[in-house]
Amino acid sequence: MDQSELVTLLTDAETSLFHEAYFGFRLEEEFKKSRRFGWPLSLVIMEVEGLDALAPGDGGRARRSALLELSNTILSGTRSEDITGRLGPARFGMLLPNTPAEGLQEMAHRVMSAVLKGSEDSISLCVGATCAPQDDLERAVEFQARAEKGLEVSRGQGSNQLVIWTAPSA
Repeated sequence: MDQSELVTLLTDAETSLFHEAYFGFRLEEEFKKSRRFGWPLSLVIMEVEGLDALAPGDGGRARRSALLELSNTILSGTRSEDITGRLGPARFGMLLPNTPAEGLQEMAHRVMSAVLKGSEDSISLCVGATCAPQDDLERAVEFQARAEKGLEVSRGQGSNQLVIWTAPSA
């Protein structure tokens, strides 16, 4: 298998970001490192609202173009060591190794601003995040659940909000 075939297997065809399964694998690996060595790790989950309303009569070209622009904006706002993925039709993840809460907040706001600036009010964002290590956080699934809880709270607060959730998500 050559490199281009491997890239095709690991990435989403519409965005060129890692697909959900590979992102989940990397989340598990990075969480283990964070726990073992006490390194900071942050996770951002961003949901984009309004993509489906983009020119439905054009065969989806406007939506595909918006997705590609969105993924390029996400990639431009992250570092080479960060892991970015498409987690659903309008959901994206950013895994930030060696990034404490302050860096998480700065990066998330930078990416959110860039996405919103380029969207001309046609889309809005809900963003949930969390960071590690946390004393009561033992598994990657709990780590992701906290970011998902932040996303849920963000949705409830209205558009274009970032919520960093560090309490147990139950």
